[in-house]
Amino acid sequence: MKKIVIAIIILTLFCSNTTYAENASALLNVYGIKKLVSVEIEEQLLQNITKEYHNVSLEINKDKMIEQAIDIYSSSHDYILDTYDTQINILQQELEDLKETIYKNRKNSVETLLEFDSKYKSIEHELKDLINEKEVQKAQINMLDYDNKNITTMQKKQNKLKHKLNNQKKAYEEAVSYPELGDITNLEYPLKKPSHVTSDFGTRLDPIGKVKQQFHNGIDLSAQVKTEVTALFNGTVETAGYSNELGYYVILNHGKGIKTIYGHLNHYIVYQGQQVNQYEVIASSGNSGSRSTGPHLHLGLYINGEAVDPSKVFK
Repeated sequence: MKKIVIAIIILTLFCSNTTYAENASALLNVYGIKKLVSVEIEEQLLQNITKEYHNVSLEINKDKMIEQAIDIYSSSHDYILDTYDTQINILQQELEDLKETIYKNRKNSVETLLEFDSKYKSIEHELKDLINEKEVQKAQINMLDYDNKNITTMQKKQNKLKHKLNNQKKAYEEAVSYPELGDITNLEYPLKKPSHVTSDFGTRLDPIGKVKQQFHNGIDLSAQVKTEVTALFNGTVETAGYSNELGYYVILNHGKGIKTIYGHLNHYIVYQGQQVNQYEVIASSGNSGSRSTGPHLHLGLYINGEAVDPSKVFK
């Protein structure tokens, strides 16, 4: 009995169908589409913008540091200029006082007047030197006068780059990520009952007029009215509605430019924006629309806006 149980387990493991969770890249490879967006290009753009943003940020920080340093230097420099003004005022007052003293002593001896004159010239020379030194100090601070318009300009540039950087990060993340579609290797028709292709993808005789050739941008699958229709892959309902030619229809968006369309339905049970899983029932087949000649399911597969042959992905 034990051997029989082990044999059953082994057979179950080797004979059962394994469900694979595959992403969109597997489907794109079937149609020879390696990349819809170049990851290398998006990565390079991200690196370039990041570097530019970093350089602008460094420039702003440098300018701010210079501005702060100048502010500190200006504060101390103002004190120095005030000191000069005080000393200059003192010397100017001394000269005025000395002038008055000389005038009062104008009748004194020549020696006394010469002594006053010598003192006056000495103070006058000292005053002149102080005034010159003050002008030199003022010239130095004027040379360091900083125009902060550069900071404002660079900050505006930084804000624009920040927005650009965030957008590029999203573009890069989208380029490297592929949505999980479900089992692609063992893909089954999106119907709950056995089916087969009744009309292939490509040029065919117009089934309505039966006179001219017409391009069929999908495949037709046999299905009795009210056969349950399932989602071919994981995705989101983009549209569910009615058109004259296609009748009741559902469009699923699977990401990476991949969409599937289910037409000539009897009715649908999903709504726009709804998330659906692979093989989840979304509608029932029917015979609606002016382009239908009998009960069936029209299945369309689009990659990046272009119709491709759905038959390629089925076993």
